[in-house]
Amino acid sequence: MNHAASAQPAEWTPDAIRQEVRRRHLSLTGIALAAGLREDACRKALHGLNRQGADALAEALGIPFDTLFPTGFIQSRRQASVKQLQESRQKRVSAADKAGARA
Repeated sequence: MNHAASAQPAEWTPDAIRQEVRRRHLSLTGIALAAGLREDACRKALHGLNRQGADALAEALGIPFDTLFPTGFIQSRRQASVKQLQESRQKRVSAADKAGARA
């Protein structure tokens, strides 16, 4: 079976990657475990949170990393956490402001 002969999507989105994994009768968990990673590594890689999982996906699918993840990993997990914390703080301040305005 020649996987390289199949048509590739114009853009590798997380859904397109999942579909390709399924089409090859593989699983994200199986790819991660075969690479010696945690079982959620490839799922996290689809969202830019695990570079090792992304490398394992590219290797298992035989697709260059830069093709599979053309934008790379824009934000690290730490940056994502800081952003979520800031958004959470903004929501709490907004709720407190609203309560103060009612008084």
